Amino acid sequence: MRVIDEQKLTERQRYWLDHLRACETKGKTMRAYASETGIDARSLYGAKKRLVKRGVLSAEKRSGGVGFTRAHVVGGAAHGSDCRVQFPNGITVTFSATVDGGALSKILGAVAALG
Repeated sequence: MRVIDEQKLTERQRYWLDHLRACETKGKTMRAYASETGIDARSLYGAKKRLVKRGVLSAEKRSGGVGFTRAHVVGGAAHGSDCRVQFPNGITVTFSATVDGGALSKILGAVAALG
């Protein structure tokens, strides 16, 4: 990947780069960050795409569009009992501990992508 001198960015490009870095620092999805700051989400995504193309940002994508997040164990679960995952976006998913891992992965990924 080529390295671009940030001093050569336009004022507008620096504006978007600052927002993208703030979004990452806060650990928010781009959609949630845009909503929180009043920025148009499509513009934020477009700016990221342009900055990646220019070589300013890494083109590295998170697997399945979902990153890792810290999980907190709030009590022991007996084998076969229900488990619960609460996401930062407020959505809670409850499932049996015996659920198929592949199906669970798809469900959790879809919920996490909701922002």
